[in-house]
Amino acid sequence: PSSPPSPSLFRFTAPPSVVKTKASRIREFFTETHPYISNAKNEGNVGRYINHSCCPNLFVQNVFVDSHDLCFPWVAFFAKKRIKVFQELTWDYNYCVGSVEGKRIDCKCGAQNCRKRLL
Repeated sequence: PSSPPSPSLFRFTAPPSVVKTKASRIREFFTETHPYISNAKNEGNVGRYINHSCCPNLFVQNVFVDSHDLCFPWVAFFAKKRIKVFQELTWDYNYCVGSVEGKRIDCKCGAQNCRKRLL
């Protein structure tokens, strides 16, 4: 697995007259307006198979290992409660319903407190 880029790589700011490096263009794009997004749809580790539940047994925590740059945390999963052998691992995606115009995703987690929608 590839590790995140060195934080110092993204600190470069070139004057407008200089052609900017790919790294500096990426850093400018991914600001508060455009935060970094982790997407394991096509590749990733075993964590990509952990599904959503409105009553999850895991919670997510950002862990800073290689740097203290808030843009590059490692994402770690921790048990919220005792998990039985062969029980599905789940976490709450915490999507905001209605946050993506024209997009609707219904929740099918089956939890008693199910919110019925992800988006």
